[in-house]
Amino acid sequence: MYKVLAILLVGLQSIHNLYAFADISFVVIDLKYSKEKGVKICEMQPGSFSRFSGIDNVNGTSVVSKLYTDLLTEYGRPVYFTHPLYKNMKEAFVTRGGKAAHSAESLGAKLKKEPPKDPDNLFDYECFLFSLKIPPILEGQPTLFPQILFLDRAILPYCQSKLHMNTLFDSVPEAKTLRPKWNIYPKGTSKKLISAIMSDIPGDRIVIKPLESTMGRGVIILDKKDLLSTLTYIFTAGKKVLLADLERSYSQYAIDPSKYFLVEEFIESDPILLGDNPLPYDCTMRVMAVLSHHQQTTKITFLGEYWYSPKYPLDEAYTLIQSHKAKGTYFSKVDPEVMDDVKSRLTPALLAVYQKMLID
Repeated sequence: MYKVLAILLVGLQSIHNLYAFADISFVVIDLKYSKEKGVKICEMQPGSFSRFSGIDNVNGTSVVSKLYTDLLTEYGRPVYFTHPLYKNMKEAFVTRGGKAAHSAESLGAKLKKEPPKDPDNLFDYECFLFSLKIPPILEGQPTLFPQILFLDRAILPYCQSKLHMNTLFDSVPEAKTLRPKWNIYPKGTSKKLISAIMSDIPGDRIVIKPLESTMGRGVIILDKKDLLSTLTYIFTAGKKVLLADLERSYSQYAIDPSKYFLVEEFIESDPILLGDNPLPYDCTMRVMAVLSHHQQTTKITFLGEYWYSPKYPLDEAYTLIQSHKAKGTYFSKVDPEVMDDVKSRLTPALLAVYQKMLID
């Protein structure tokens, strides 16, 4: 029943492209990795939303921003960007000749009105536009200004809803196996709801997420035995009580607008040691990559990766949220052999998902 509900809800948000088009989409993938279970993708979001503080900590300032803008210059097209823009990305664009534009409308007024001869050819566009403003993409500006290649056009429609993104991954066989088991449920505390979650989601622990938040806000990790008490608290305690909670994972539900929430299977990475701490951490791996589509060919270019940790190591002294929810307290490089394995597993799945995004 609940899976059918999820499909109906995401159907209301479907976006259909009018024709095949070239695309460059910068993505960030958060994942768990273990030798036993391999790769499990937690999230995928536009890389353009990232400040890159983690990768800068590991590899040096602005490495990924420079690699990304270097890749764009290979196409020989003028690149424009709109404000606001994170400092590192702006500096990388400006260094490589990028120029600011107030909006797509103001940029389009300065350009030729002719659309590309072949919309599937990256070299046929008059310029590229980088923008953190999502509404123009969703409201069809790429069709109003066909001479402009809107960067991230394929990924942006999926970034506002975990339900939309999860359903996308489920629709692609190569990617579904790399996702934790999940389902969507109406907010509540009934026995029927508790029973459904217990049955649907495997394991003794689960992860609760709001549908419309980012940056880990509202992510709660708990033992199944605590499910009823947790749902009762976040759904009935009231806005004032939740906002006063020092654990921000709970307080997010005071302002969460959705009538539904998401529950996922709990997945761990192989524990790793960081710094001088004798206790291991359950870290999350962040992978940055560029997906591109040109002349009916899709490809993936990996730009960087790193581990980032929860606030505390694995120890019974800490709550599950404190020792499993990635906070970026510590950062570490990924072992090259591990990364080779991750790339081999990610590549076919991400390319298949990307192809689906382009035609949906």
